[in-house]
Amino acid sequence: MRILIGVDGSPASAVACELVADRSWPEGTQIRLVGATERPLSVNRGSDDGIVARAAALGLELDRQAEAFRRRAMPCELVVEFGRPADVLLAQAREWWSDLVVVGNRGRGPAASAILGSVSAHLVDHAPCPVLVARSPRIRRMLLATDGSRSCLDVPRILARWRPAFHGLDVEVLSIASGTGRLGGVPAADLPDAGLADHRRIAEEVADEMTELGWSAAAVTRAGNPGSEIVDAAEGYGADLVVTGSRCLGTLQRLLSGSVAHSVLLGTHASVLVVRGGVPARAGERRRATLGVA
Repeated sequence: MRILIGVDGSPASAVACELVADRSWPEGTQIRLVGATERPLSVNRGSDDGIVARAAALGLELDRQAEAFRRRAMPCELVVEFGRPADVLLAQAREWWSDLVVVGNRGRGPAASAILGSVSAHLVDHAPCPVLVARSPRIRRMLLATDGSRSCLDVPRILARWRPAFHGLDVEVLSIASGTGRLGGVPAADLPDAGLADHRRIAEEVADEMTELGWSAAAVTRAGNPGSEIVDAAEGYGADLVVTGSRCLGTLQRLLSGSVAHSVLLGTHASVLVVRGGVPARAGERRRATLGVA
């Protein structure tokens, strides 16, 4: 497994490193710590000296964070590049065939949206693999939000591939009936039974799969706005981790309908794992596919 962690010297990125170091990952897992610093617009000698100094300081921070992984004998690479952090992390994730990208998060709510827009939310929208936004170094309870889409239905098998990283956590599987309910001004209790029944079935099927894979999982159904319901459910359950899929909405579609993942990122106290795409191939399988070997 290949885990890429964004490091910028902030307490938030230190939390991201601590969270990854605290979990038990599959044997052979590799870590890559990536730092990025932007070049100034001016190109005078003083600017050059300043950016070299910042890059050197960032390299020292990466080396300091790497100690936690070295103590666990986990292979750890350090990379410092010039460029926008979100762009650098995306390029590294693609070039290195990352299985997971992990970044810290400096806050919640509308005041944090500028930071989210530049790094966390941009990665959630465009990364070629799952993205974990870390808010705490510890995880005890997981809320898995599912809507029956492909990216959500693949979550149990992806988590099973990462065993034992998130194994042993208590899990609540949540599915939300939306489109009527509170969004249309109709109380949840007045939703058609068929809509709730569909989502109850989705939640129960995913909970059953999680149970078969070794987790203790319970199914829960709610009705209303998916983003706010996920945040409320996570708060009530005491979840340290919220897991959901991404439907990979296009830019226009996202502007029109909003993004559930973004709403959860901005609203919850918990760490958030957003799964994009299907179950990834293992590193060896990816290399063979790239080389055209059957």
